[in-house]
Amino acid sequence: MAKVLVQLQNGNEIKGNVLAVAFNANTRSFHVQVESGAGKPETATVSMDAVKAVFFLKKEETGGSIVHMETIDQSVFAGAHGFRLHVEFNDGEMIHGSAHKYNPNDKGFYLVPLNPVERWERVYVNAAAVKRVDSRRLMGKILVDQKKITPEQLGHALQYQYEKKEKKIGTILREQNVITHEQLESSLLQQKERAKFIGQILLEAGYITEEQLQQALHLQQENRKKRLGQILVELRYLTPNDICIALGTQFHLPWADLSAADIPAETAHTLPEDLVRHLQVIPVEKKNRTLVVASADPQEPGLTGELSRYTDLKIELAVAYEGYIESAISRFFPSKN
Repeated sequence: MAKVLVQLQNGNEIKGNVLAVAFNANTRSFHVQVESGAGKPETATVSMDAVKAVFFLKKEETGGSIVHMETIDQSVFAGAHGFRLHVEFNDGEMIHGSAHKYNPNDKGFYLVPLNPVERWERVYVNAAAVKRVDSRRLMGKILVDQKKITPEQLGHALQYQYEKKEKKIGTILREQNVITHEQLESSLLQQKERAKFIGQILLEAGYITEEQLQQALHLQQENRKKRLGQILVELRYLTPNDICIALGTQFHLPWADLSAADIPAETAHTLPEDLVRHLQVIPVEKKNRTLVVASADPQEPGLTGELSRYTDLKIELAVAYEGYIESAISRFFPSKN
């Protein structure tokens, strides 16, 4: 059984369980097992024509590890799909996700969330409840459509990407001599999905609007000492963890929630104070011979190499909110406050 939240076009909602393997969008109706007022399960029959969307919910998780790895598998799963869709319903609600295929003439379609913080793992959307869909092809789909690679070659590259995690599809295909450098550059121009600054990443992941981004950029011009992420958090447009999840997904890195993290003092002092302050990083976890170091800018060129000069441990980077990193540095190295 799968937990679902069924949104109806009349504004009502039904929460319960369905047989995921038995759910078929081509049928006229489906059954949802719900709890009655007496706490006993009852079966509700839902007409497919009345559905707005069916959200298949994630299993609830417990535990609070400092370092979170889940963004990696979710981002690879979403990246394996051919389309990125921004869906606006008739009632004004908007959702974002990736899809294996999309045809505006279909009666419905499935999405996987782009934003790993979403409570749903996939959603069926009834096309009759949709006002507008903005569809954008992803890199793998573009290369297949241009007949520069075959679907089989894309499949092999995606599997390799899943194993390596840190590399993008275009880079892998180039290294495997499946496409030329010129073909890769041409496809990158069409895709318009180049490496982005944090604002662009957050915008395209659906965390913020264009208006919110422009306002934050304007404020950053007035106060250049503040990072864009910090300004967005101060404006309450998003949370610190929103930034970490978005960047972790974009760069295929784990992220660290330092808001209430219990970092051992011995771990924090693995690296010298001057280095920690200069690079604005903080060691957060030791795992055998690996040291996990949190950074707000883990893509900074040469960062891993610079850190490795001061320890024999293998360095693993994790994304963290800059405000929390600053607080951790002040807590463990108070002498220069």
